[in-house]
Order: sequence, then structure tokens, then C-alpha cells
Amino acid sequence: MTQNKIWNVVELLNTTAHYFKEKNIENPRLNAEYLLGKILNLKRVELYVAFERPVTNTELSAFRGLVKRRSMSEPLQYILGETEFMGLTFKVNPKVFIPRPETEILVEEVLKLKTFYKDKQPVVIDICSGSGCIAVSLADSWPEARYACTDISYAALETAKENAFLNQLEAVIFRKNHSHAENPALQNGRLTFVEHDIFSEWHPLLPKQADILISNPPYIALDEMPALPPEVKDYEPHIALTDQGDGLNFYKRVFELVCEKQTLNCQYIFLEMSGSQPRRIIDLANEHSFPEIEIINDLNEIPRVLKIKAQK
Repeated sequence: MTQNKIWNVVELLNTTAHYFKEKNIENPRLNAEYLLGKILNLKRVELYVAFERPVTNTELSAFRGLVKRRSMSEPLQYILGETEFMGLTFKVNPKVFIPRPETEILVEEVLKLKTFYKDKQPVVIDICSGSGCIAVSLADSWPEARYACTDISYAALETAKENAFLNQLEAVIFRKNHSHAENPALQNGRLTFVEHDIFSEWHPLLPKQADILISNPPYIALDEMPALPPEVKDYEPHIALTDQGDGLNFYKRVFELVCEKQTLNCQYIFLEMSGSQPRRIIDLANEHSFPEIEIINDLNEIPRVLKIKAQK
């Protein structure tokens, strides 16, 4: 991209797409469109209406900066500062795991229970809430429910709270040492975010009685981390990716909370599973006397969501 040349939109898109292809960036044209659209404040479709629009030197310089970041494998979503999930817009940054399309399957499965809980106000607990994409999407479609969300990262929960507000939802957030005397009541449609390590004692601000427990936990085994794409292992928060062990610790802990210590009484459990070892997670669930276990596959026919009926 020569600085002295007067570039127009179509020339920049073509040149950048070719450059990204050489750099083995997936979907090179799409990446070029999103980045140029961000600089010019234009939607992708608007770029094609403005094909001959000249790009100023200031715009070109800013665009080159974004292209350099993407060529170094920084995720497109972090560069743009947002992504889409379940038809909603979510802010994302290096403090949170980027929402994946596969996780939409979990949300869709939970929403199937709306009829079952018709005219009720079910309590939903979201463990490892991260960006809040699951809970915010559920609250947007199911405002009658009450939501308690937890994550070990307060910075992640701050982003989740922003995402609730971004999507016109009410939210409150509490640190792990919040005064228990100020225990808030769960309210319909409002998201309550609580900083909490689920391997510690159950937090007093989190309900012990819930209808639905959901989680997309860190499930990548530590020995799988080196094989991950650079976009993931070099940029996304490792605390949201791996349990620093075999990738099964969070599943064991959820089952322990529900089954062994009777810390948490819930009716349904929805867990996103690792694509690399779903069988081991299913086997863990089968070690407990759950009345029903259902496995939902993703579009690639990989077991992706574990739906458990925890009570008859």
C-alpha cells in the first residue's frame, strides 16, 4: 500500500485481500472488508456502493495499522472491538473469550425450555460467564427468567455488564468480597454478575436453588494448547481456554456441586463440550445417577452440548 498513491475502496480491498491470502489469513476478502469498513465507518454492503471513493492519507494510515495487526494473527473481533452472537452485538477485548457460533447451539437448547417454564420465573445460573454472551442472549429472548452469572475474572464480568447495557438489559455486578448483608434479590430479566471461583466455597450471593445451570467452561487440555491456532493461543485469555490440566476439571466441579455436596440444587444442566474429548465428558456425567442425559451435536456432527435432567 504505497502512501503517495491515491487509493480508492475497490483497489484497497483487492490489494488487502491478496495480502491476507499470502499471509494465510482465513476469509481474506471478508477481513479486508470489515477492517476498511471500520476505518471508513461504512457497512460491508456500503463499501460496494462506494467502490470509487478515494481514501485519504489519514484513513490509509489507520487502515494499514489494522491490516498489520490482523496479519500478525490478532483476532478480527478484537481489532473491531465487537462481534455478533445470536443476532446481538457484543463488545469483545483480550479480557474475554470470543463467542463462537457453536455456543449458539447451547442457547437455542436452553430456550426450548421456555414452554416448560411457561408462566414461571425460572432461576438460571451461568458459570464461567465471560463476555456474558450466553446469559445476555437468554435474557434478551427470555426476560421472565432471573439470571445469576459468575466468573473468576472481574474484568470479564465488567465486559459482560457492558454487553448487557449495550443490548438494553439491566445488570448489576459484585466483587467476591461484597458484603453479604447487601445480598440482592434476583429480578426478572436482570443479570446479576458475581466474581467467584467455583473451586472455592459457593458464594453467598449466588442462589443455591436454581432451575437451570449453564456453562461453557475452559475445556482445552493443557497439552492441546500448543496446537491451537495463533489467533487463539497468542491472544485469547488462557484462563478462559484451559483449566491448566486435562480439560475436565470444570465438568467434575459442576457435577460435584450438584450431586455430591448438595451445594446447588437444580433441575437442568447445559454444558458445552470440548470437540476433542466429548466422550470423556459424557462418561463423567454417566458416573452420576442423572435421570436423563441428552447429547446435541453441532453442524459437523460433533457432540457439542450436554443436556442433563438433574431431577425427576
